[in-house]
Amino acid sequence: PSNSPKPSFAVAMLESNAILFVGLQFGSRFANSFLVTAARYELLEAGGVTQFAWAQVATNVARMVVSQVAGLLTDNFPLKRMYVATEACNLVLAVAMLVCGHGHGGVLFVLNVGLGLLFSFSQPVTKSMPPAVLPPHEVIGDRGDPEVVQHRQQDLALINSWDLTCDKVGRYLAPMAYAVVSSSHGFNFAVLLSCFLYGLLTMLRACVTITEPETRGKPAEGQARPTVGQKLKGLGKQVWDGVMSLRKDSVLRLLILNTLVTNVFLYPLNSVHFPVLFKQVAEKAEKLGEVDSSVFGVVLQGAMSFLGIKKKDMWRNYTALVSLGGVVGPFLSNAMIYGLESYSTRLQKCRLWVGVSFGVMGQILTSGMLALIVSCSGSLGSGLLVLLLVLAWVLTIAVNNIVTTYFNSISQERLQRNERGRFIANIMTIFTLGSSWGTLLFGWVLSGDNQDVSGSVNLLVCGLLVKVILLALLQRDGKGTLAVGKEETKKE
Repeated sequence: PSNSPKPSFAVAMLESNAILFVGLQFGSRFANSFLVTAARYELLEAGGVTQFAWAQVATNVARMVVSQVAGLLTDNFPLKRMYVATEACNLVLAVAMLVCGHGHGGVLFVLNVGLGLLFSFSQPVTKSMPPAVLPPHEVIGDRGDPEVVQHRQQDLALINSWDLTCDKVGRYLAPMAYAVVSSSHGFNFAVLLSCFLYGLLTMLRACVTITEPETRGKPAEGQARPTVGQKLKGLGKQVWDGVMSLRKDSVLRLLILNTLVTNVFLYPLNSVHFPVLFKQVAEKAEKLGEVDSSVFGVVLQGAMSFLGIKKKDMWRNYTALVSLGGVVGPFLSNAMIYGLESYSTRLQKCRLWVGVSFGVMGQILTSGMLALIVSCSGSLGSGLLVLLLVLAWVLTIAVNNIVTTYFNSISQERLQRNERGRFIANIMTIFTLGSSWGTLLFGWVLSGDNQDVSGSVNLLVCGLLVKVILLALLQRDGKGTLAVGKEETKKE
């Protein structure tokens, strides 16, 4: 009944336990990104461009294996124990970074990879936890009550939505926070702050209530429970079978290739090229005594002076400002998606097709915009360069989110429920491999002469041309296929 106190009790549990979980997700993502930024920036200073790029490549390659192993362990060990232990391990790495300092490129390389592996290991654990932080059916009432089931589904959707938002905001906000703190108080203070944050997060994680069903991880009656070792032996075959299964749908195949191109030719621009570019701009200005007298330059220099940031550290803040566009991008994409949905409904067009087409065309335009800005970066003042790249990156993240949103919708409609988990695991492996190749490519073109931006521009143009071809193929295959899918749904 609607007047039953059961749903209100569930809301109270959401406020006291699930909100704590979501808040800790933001804190953990912020702390990880904060410390990773510290390791990456100091590695660029101590080890140079090549070691800087190779650290990210090594991290991405190792993460593909670690995430799969973590998924298996998540099914075999208590979630609470793994949940707390991963954060405690992050605390150990933070203390190690504080003790070892920032002058040794080899140590920073290892710590950079270690932080990436721990984050990758924690993902299967935390992503499987939202149902476990909600009150169990025995507490909120009969599991067959439709009102209770609907209320639980809404709570679960709310947790997942906020988890994704906190992940993005924490990821892109942390570099700016580290740049300000390290510039004003130094590297050691910034790492000490992260140690305190990880210690607090570890203690608070122990306070999260996690409900694990008794049947979790148990085999069906009459079947022997496979060991972790046996599961690991079958891991390669699972991945290969999953990759082969991606070939059966032409639309999904094209969308996977499109996202792969984004990971290879676009995202490494922010993680590899921008830090090198801004470090070059700041060093050139300091060496020649140049001052950007434009309006944007004066405002930017005034803000840096107000924060007490030294000239030699300004490149970190420039990089962090561009990354901050990743915070604004998701909100802009949400507004765009509302407009696309309204447009599709008004003109009675297939919403999935409209969303995908708009998103891919937006990716092509923003790639061209970034290529133009990077190619002209040598003749632009620091203020105008930062402003243009911030605006371009906000638009880039927004259109990428649109493509991802509709890609997820299409895959959920086309795949059976028992296919989705393996599909996601395998495309994430493919995308991580793509990020590794992209990082390696950008690191390679910058390692020869980091004053020359033509290599990065050529990579951007290459990705742009591939996306044009993929859009043409989607025009040929995707439009008709999606229309048929829509008609078949109506008939059913």
